[in-house]
Amino acid sequence: MTSQNFVQLNISDNEGYAPDQVGSTMTLGALLESLQDAVDEFGEDATVVVANGQRYGAGYGKLRVDRYGEVFSRPAAEDDEF
Repeated sequence: MTSQNFVQLNISDNEGYAPDQVGSTMTLGALLESLQDAVDEFGEDATVVVANGQRYGAGYGKLRVDRYGEVFSRPAAEDDEF
């Protein structure tokens, strides 16, 4: 049986109704540095799962890739429809 190597990305979701309402944030530079540290520790083939710290219900998820294969995008404007 093959063992899969997982690495957990801790997130704090549902903090605001707009990007400027989120308390503390992380820059792309800081994220890149943390990502490189994680690759060094866990290896580049480790599977990333996200965890929101909830005690009830499903506490794990995945990074969502949009229909264009992108992980990052600009936040939607307040007047944009979902």
